[in-house]
Amino acid sequence: MRFAYKLEHKRIAEVDNETGEKIPCTKLLGFFPSEEKCKEIIPLYLNQPGFKDFPDDFVIEKIEADVDDYNKTAGEFDTSVFYLSHEYYDGEYDHISNLGYYSTQKLAEQAKKRYELEPELIAYPDGFCIDECKIGKREWKEGFFTY
Repeated sequence: MRFAYKLEHKRIAEVDNETGEKIPCTKLLGFFPSEEKCKEIIPLYLNQPGFKDFPDDFVIEKIEADVDDYNKTAGEFDTSVFYLSHEYYDGEYDHISNLGYYSTQKLAEQAKKRYELEPELIAYPDGFCIDECKIGKREWKEGFFTY
C-alpha cells in the first residue's frame, strides 16, 4: 500500500514564553491501513487516564511511503512502517522532528545518513531513531498522567 494512516494524540502542553510557539505532548498510537480503522481505535483510548480528559486531541495523518525532503518517489508499505524521527533537548524543551516514513529499514537508514548532514541536526547525532511499527498494531497501550 502506498499510504498508511498515523494516529496520534497531540495535546498542547505548554507555550514557549519567548516565541509563543505551542509545544505539544504527542503520543504515537499506531499506523493503520485506513482512516476508518483509526477512528475504530480511538474509543479504546477514551476510558484511559489522560485520553479521556482530552478526547478531542486525536489526530489522523495520511502518510506516504518513502517520500521525504530528499526523495519524492513514493514506495509501498508492506506490513510495517519504518518511522525516522529526530529528538533533542535544548535545556528547556524537547524538539522532535518527524523526518519520514519508509517501507524498509534500508531506505530509512539511507534517509538518516542524508539528514545527519543537515545543519540544524548535525550537533545532535544521537537524536536519530528508526522505529519499526507494524501496520494495524497499537503502539501506545496505556493511559497517561496530566499535570
